[in-house]
Amino acid sequence: MSWDVDPQVLGSWRSVRPAGALPHLAEVVDATAPINEHEVLVDVDLLHVDATSFGQIREECGGDASRMAGRIRAIVAERGTLQNPVTGSGGVARGRVVEVGASSRAGVAAGDLVVPLVSLIALPLVLDEVGPVDPGTPEVPVRGRAVITGRMPVLRVPDDLADCALTAADVYPVAAYARTRAGAGDHVVVLGAGMAGLLAAVAARETVGDAGTVTVVDVSEDALARVRRAVPDAVTVACDARDAVTTATALRDRGVRPADLTLAVTSARGCEGTALLVTAGAGTVLFFSTATSFAAAALGSDPLGTAARLELSNGVTPDHGAWTLDLLRRHAVLRAAFAGGA
Repeated sequence: MSWDVDPQVLGSWRSVRPAGALPHLAEVVDATAPINEHEVLVDVDLLHVDATSFGQIREECGGDASRMAGRIRAIVAERGTLQNPVTGSGGVARGRVVEVGASSRAGVAAGDLVVPLVSLIALPLVLDEVGPVDPGTPEVPVRGRAVITGRMPVLRVPDDLADCALTAADVYPVAAYARTRAGAGDHVVVLGAGMAGLLAAVAARETVGDAGTVTVVDVSEDALARVRRAVPDAVTVACDARDAVTTATALRDRGVRPADLTLAVTSARGCEGTALLVTAGAGTVLFFSTATSFAAAALGSDPLGTAARLELSNGVTPDHGAWTLDLLRRHAVLRAAFAGGA
């Protein structure tokens, strides 16, 4: 394998401050320059702002839709990407390809509906219009342009899943992690029953088989009810995952053993200790949420005397979302939830 460090491919030539930084690490990116031969230009029509960032913007703006739209547009105008300066997180975008560089590796053509499989913190972006914003949903209509740089993976949106592919692209890796980190007969604990948690529960149920157990923790009874519709035999626990002792005690009292795999997908801050406490000493904790404090996770294992393996989610998996799309096609409750219908 050869080195691939050409700034024209990496997109680092667009970084203004610091100059030459990788785009996701830059404070300011030039999203207005014409694409080079390695890049793809996309007309963007919809953003899915990640849950942590959207919640912070909603709180900052007092739930006012017009102020939220203005804040999103201001961040992009200032930075050239949608990287929330408070949370450091972004989301994903959907759009239609308008121009493809001659040396692009993206495998797309003009007219394709696509979702770049990268966070909005790294995607050079210009927004001309934002909104209307619905404070109840992180999907935000926009009018703008994005640049897919040379090494970014891309999902071509299937026609039959056009209504839910964007939401799926925001969280798709958690399904692959459930599939590759769990085994038959395992106990998988999912902290959080939002979109990522629901997907994780469905994926884990198929992976652990009849001899395994899937437990989902959330404060929302409605979210847990949706999990039970998708995974009827899931153990659901109504608990605040920020309270480690109470949560672990609740799992013990439900008769489940410590987890072989814990997937921390909640957007609430302060759940690192809980993830450690509910996991077996030889188990694995995957931190999928952008609300995670990795210092709290790493340093918290010592006082608990646990040797559980701690993993940071990578936003790219080898299947590029193929298994998630398959799950959406086969699970009606999952599909309806991701399409906004349940």
